[in-house]
Amino acid sequence: MFSNLKTAFRNITSKDKKQDEYEGEDIQAVIILLIEACQIDGDTGKTELKYIKKLLVNKFSFTPDQAEKNLLDALDKSDERIEIFSQIKIILNEMDHEERIDVIEMMWGVILSDGIVDDFEANLMRRMNGLLYVSGAESALAKQRALSQTK
Repeated sequence: MFSNLKTAFRNITSKDKKQDEYEGEDIQAVIILLIEACQIDGDTGKTELKYIKKLLVNKFSFTPDQAEKNLLDALDKSDERIEIFSQIKIILNEMDHEERIDVIEMMWGVILSDGIVDDFEANLMRRMNGLLYVSGAESALAKQRALSQTK
């Protein structure tokens, strides 16, 4: 399902690049959305960050060190970020519908990892569904899958 992302990851890791660069534009966009899901409630919780790191290792085949580095880089740059719509555009251009549903599932997993879904988080997910062209029913199924993985 993440074949495009894995291919992009392999292409990028095979080229010379600066140490502080992300592992690909589409993966960077996903990481930024995961950080947004983590921080939208005003608290950057350790449980949520640990869950994001686990996603990076399991979904994108990062080593734990690569996951940590990319997560810390995204967190450092999150204060400078004004908007996330440019990241949405990258995801829409680079990912098919099933991959976008997977992004929604990952975001739900981050939100559900601390056991609390507040109004800000629920609002973010409603907006993400519309922006990523994912239906409410597809999002509900993604939420159920994420809930079963966070237990």
